[in-house]
Amino acid sequence: MGDIMAPKDIMTNTHAKSILNSMNSLRKSNTLCDVTLRVEQKDFPAHRIVLAACSDYFCAMFTSELSEKGKPYVDIQGLTASTMEILLDFVYTETVHVTVENVQELLPAACLLQLKGVKQACCEFLESQLDPSNCLGIRDFAETHNCVDLMQAAEVFSQKHFPEVVQHEEFILLSQGEVEKLIKCDEIQVDSEEPVFEAVINWVKHAKKEREESLPDLLQYVRMPLLTPRYITDVIDAEVSQARHSGSKTLTSSCSLVSYI
Repeated sequence: MGDIMAPKDIMTNTHAKSILNSMNSLRKSNTLCDVTLRVEQKDFPAHRIVLAACSDYFCAMFTSELSEKGKPYVDIQGLTASTMEILLDFVYTETVHVTVENVQELLPAACLLQLKGVKQACCEFLESQLDPSNCLGIRDFAETHNCVDLMQAAEVFSQKHFPEVVQHEEFILLSQGEVEKLIKCDEIQVDSEEPVFEAVINWVKHAKKEREESLPDLLQYVRMPLLTPRYITDVIDAEVSQARHSGSKTLTSSCSLVSYI
């Protein structure tokens, strides 16, 4: 050979996957396993090195001076056995099966065990499921588990589909503060101010006795000058008459005030 060929590093795409497959087979046959995770009285044999490499939670458990460091059995609290099985499958296969039925258990468990890949998969799945009937609940769920991107996506969705969102139970069950936050947001997309006014009235009527005192505070966030004269005449005057008939002084005075704006 005339020229001496220079050395070259060659990387294959199959090595990591092959190792994972082999380790998963070893796990399933309980071979070389050095720890057993116990969840709801069910045992899950596993390898400390694999768990520690995939999860900061397990890495801290097995490398610090925690009491679990040298124990052959470790009790895991805060998740179900079926969820643990899904999470272990992810650790050893990089694949996670997320469904409508398991995502509400899977996401908190992934956060607990610090499995970022599962958390991300759950967030992407929930974002794909956003709907006017569930976006407010998904937003709160995302906030609880510090899923910032999902929380923002749900927030934007609720603003974009405001007229449909306020027709559903999730809106009706909001607290006064949450209603205020939604209706005063400049990003809500409505063709007119009428859906905003109706949302406030419907929210109050759902639990009139407890909520009617909140009406004046909420109405200050409705852009009254944008309501059409016809709407004021046809709808708000009807609300005034109905409020008077039911003896609700707060509803009567609040709706009457709108009529004069």
